[in-house]
Amino acid sequence: MDAKQIVVGMDSSPAGAAALEWAVRHTRDGGTVVAASVCGMVGSNGGRDAFHGARLRILRDALARLGAHDGVLVEEAVLDGEPGPALVRLAEEADGLVLGRHGYRRGPETVMGSVIMHCLRNATCPVVIVPAVNPPIV
Repeated sequence: MDAKQIVVGMDSSPAGAAALEWAVRHTRDGGTVVAASVCGMVGSNGGRDAFHGARLRILRDALARLGAHDGVLVEEAVLDGEPGPALVRLAEEADGLVLGRHGYRRGPETVMGSVIMHCLRNATCPVVIVPAVNPPIV
């Protein structure tokens, strides 16, 4: 069996960390998890360094909290653009896309965010939605 590649959409939330943990736990030895954070901000001088640096710190902090991930290669990616389309593009050749669900509720209904909805509608690979460990109630 070929090694798998799983793309994980990351932000600084508990849902993003839960998605990363799920992806690493479910990727077999020799597989790759691409932890991706999307940066849609451009600095006032036209540069992206500060915003990209902040996104990269989010990824590295999540990986540090995750700890060892024996046999699974974890790559970091900071993407430009709108989160949904950027993640769908990155996952075009992947075996799966994993996203964290914040768990917002309106009454008895769980509300899916726009990024999740875009990925569910447009991804060409399976999409896994992982709930946050302690989802907020709105």
